Amino acid sequence: MFSVQCTMKKGNRVQTSWIPEKYAKKGKILKLKDDDEWTDGWEVINVGSRMESKQVHERSRDYTHQRKASDI
Repeated sequence: MFSVQCTMKKGNRVQTSWIPEKYAKKGKILKLKDDDEWTDGWEVINVGSRMESKQVHERSRDYTHQRKASDI
């Protein structure tokens, strides 16, 4: 199973997320989960890199390790 990094837009809000490959189609309207609430009406405006979903999940928290190493 693969995920694709996509840019999505709703109104004047823009968000970039890794989503399942089957939904990564330019122009497709999606429902995204933000915290515990689902929000409808996000349009895929750009389809980018493709990676195995397992790798995306494993790397999803990498920024926390970088932050610890760089904070003074």
